[in-house]
Amino acid sequence: MTPPPARWRTGVPCQALLLTWLSVACWSPAAMVEAQSGARAEANQLHTAIVNGDVESLRYWLTDRHADASAGNAAEPDVTPLARCVSLAAHTLDGPPAGEHERDTSSSVVSLRTLQAMVTLLYQHGARLTDADRRRFSGPALRWYDDTVSTQGAPEPAPHADPAPPVAAGRSSKPVIALGLATVFVKTDSRKACNSVGHDVYLVNETQLSVRANVTISEEAAGAANGSQKSDTYTVDPDSSWRLGCDATTDGRSVRYELKAWR
Repeated sequence: MTPPPARWRTGVPCQALLLTWLSVACWSPAAMVEAQSGARAEANQLHTAIVNGDVESLRYWLTDRHADASAGNAAEPDVTPLARCVSLAAHTLDGPPAGEHERDTSSSVVSLRTLQAMVTLLYQHGARLTDADRRRFSGPALRWYDDTVSTQGAPEPAPHADPAPPVAAGRSSKPVIALGLATVFVKTDSRKACNSVGHDVYLVNETQLSVRANVTISEEAAGAANGSQKSDTYTVDPDSSWRLGCDATTDGRSVRYELKAWR
């Protein structure tokens, strides 16, 4: 007896086999495009949360949706979320460059405290500033970033976190100006050690206003060399504190911080 045609030996029509093969061949590229589109959409959400100062939205996309903490958005693929945070902080710390007052107006809405919380979240999810990013920013902006991530072992910031607790009693400079009972001053926290022999020093703002303060930092001379002195300007949110540094160098020399003026 003549055997049945090949189409009937398998029990599957040749047309069905052809359609199945085409579906498999075409599915992988389409899935890759869809996955890439999804990743880009998640990156857009991260950057939108940052410019809106929305810590909870950023936390959701990083923690629940596992978005890439270092991805650029569609408009600026070379700008990472961490670099965007530092850029917004730089607008407060440095002020916008001449001729750029109309750009990135959202930066005035996001406080440094909120940006610190978002930088901490991104850092805990693996984001880091690259060398190229560091070359873009000023010294005050980089110090702000380094101070923020220096406590990288700390737990993730709690939702709607209150400002940092007041600094413990310790050595303090005399307040320059007082508004009623509220003051702006430099204080050493005797509970927090640094450089083995020193303690952390903070600029404390007890007023209900955001202030810009000028602080002079004097470092004791080493041997025959002269001591060094420099001045920096810091912006501190209302009822908050800012870590200035350590009151001792790594080799045990003293460092003094003196508040000159604030406004």
